[in-house]
Amino acid sequence: VFAVGFTKEVRPYLKRLAHAFGTPHYMTEGSCCFTATALSAVITLGKEYGYFLGPSRRRFPETECRLIWSTNPAESMLDYDKHHLIVDAPTVPTIVVDPRKTSLSELAAIHLRPRPGTDGALALGMAHVIIENGLFDSPFLENHTHGFDEYREYVAGFTPAKTAEITSIPEQTIVDAALLYGRSRPAQITISPSSTVHHSNGVQNHRAILLLAALCGNLDVDGGNRPWTTMLAGKNISLGDEILLNDLKPLGEEEHPMFIKAFGEAQGMRLPEKIESGEVKAVFSVGLNVMMWPNSKRMAKALRSLEFFSVSDFFPNPTVDAATVLLPAATHLERQSLVITPYGQIQYRPKTFRPRGEAIGDTELVFAIAERLGLGDHFWNGDINACFNERLEGVGLTMDDLPADGSPIFREPPFGEERAYKSKGFGTSTGKVEFVSTRLESIGHPGLPVYKEPYWSPCSTPEIARDYPLVLTSGGRSRNYMHSQGNFLKSMRDREPDPLVQINPIDASERSINDGEWVDICSPIGGVTMKVVVTDAVLPGVVHAVHSRVGHDINELIPDQGLDPISGFPPFKSSLCEVKRQNT
Repeated sequence: VFAVGFTKEVRPYLKRLAHAFGTPHYMTEGSCCFTATALSAVITLGKEYGYFLGPSRRRFPETECRLIWSTNPAESMLDYDKHHLIVDAPTVPTIVVDPRKTSLSELAAIHLRPRPGTDGALALGMAHVIIENGLFDSPFLENHTHGFDEYREYVAGFTPAKTAEITSIPEQTIVDAALLYGRSRPAQITISPSSTVHHSNGVQNHRAILLLAALCGNLDVDGGNRPWTTMLAGKNISLGDEILLNDLKPLGEEEHPMFIKAFGEAQGMRLPEKIESGEVKAVFSVGLNVMMWPNSKRMAKALRSLEFFSVSDFFPNPTVDAATVLLPAATHLERQSLVITPYGQIQYRPKTFRPRGEAIGDTELVFAIAERLGLGDHFWNGDINACFNERLEGVGLTMDDLPADGSPIFREPPFGEERAYKSKGFGTSTGKVEFVSTRLESIGHPGLPVYKEPYWSPCSTPEIARDYPLVLTSGGRSRNYMHSQGNFLKSMRDREPDPLVQINPIDASERSINDGEWVDICSPIGGVTMKVVVTDAVLPGVVHAVHSRVGHDINELIPDQGLDPISGFPPFKSSLCEVKRQNT
């Protein structure tokens, strides 16, 4: 297996190395980040909508209402408190969907606080209200959608009363939010990269959210959710078609075929079981992070059992502790890289300093390994500049066109004429927005965006909830850390020294827990300690824990049996736990 976490710059070269070596088992942190939202959008709205993320955050003066779902710009988006989602909230009616109180929710016209994992039910309940009040876009639905009648029949069951029962949101608040969004033309839905899909039913939940934009005709109109006509991409240099045999399938293909087909890589969340079964003997990795797996202790144990496991990284960390070989990594100031982003940034970043000690840049490492494996002819005989030039063919540039000082070029993809779907259709199997997904049906999944309870929840597993009655959600961003990055930097630790878990005052009182104490958090598969914050920012019955803190890894508590059947994503944001005072 060839695996990469952060940084992402080395991905094209490591994937090429895996294929040149003769294995399809290449995987990235995309196994639990971002890709499931993309998959949801592609099968529902079409490939032109991609991740739906960029268009969902575009600032349009025409926008009459924003429905912001699980996004907290004050902690997760550059400009932070000055981001337009916050700045505009007092003047653009804003609906925020977030289980927690945030600085953005305090400015919102309506704040919907669902029980974690019930986003799909909320979206279906809002659709029910919109349809019952005749606020849907009939001409659009009649001419440009597939399966709307079935969808309409399905959401009929998600009455405000039923939706309130599932989500714990007051019935009238659901109605008010649906009417505000449904009556506003145009309105925009803003999503996060992963929050809505870190659940055992994440893809279907996310599809239910996206379909609200279609229901009200807010697709491809200024002020709503518009796709870019094109997105930038470097030339594909993976060698998959040229070298790999057709009968070689990436890990996870049997369990999550749609993920494999969409992204051409293995579903890494299946790696622990593949190691334990003996199917995987060795892993070569760059920037891999064992803490990104659910039940992460199991993953660490599996990695230690391998015949060979190497990792390239900056610091000693839990992944390095499990490795056979550590390859010291050069920092971004000590390595060169070529950056091509879908949204228009093209940049050659030269190294500023020579690497210290034995550190080596990620790209240089892959090229060196290829040479030692006798694969140098697949790697431009060691000429990295030639490789960069070939990748740049995809955007019509050469290295000579890029500033040598590292300055970026920006070619923001343009928007075309509004409602291009009238002539071009949508990039789905039917050419229409798919309320019923034909691709999902073709592999045995429900075509409708069906709602299912989280893998562990008070409703789906009452026998577990008896001992672990609190809903556990995790991963809310902090501007001080990017996942586990920064754990070993004193300046970051000085700003945010302790791993924090938030608990509602009602639940804290029932457990005689005081603000600032250290507590034990446990689930049926593990336990960690964190410092408690008693706050009404979280709902009664819900706790929120930070993630990726070394020595306090909340993912040790997350079940790895509750993967989304479509994407393979873990249920990081909806599980069960108990919180106890230490020494009690």
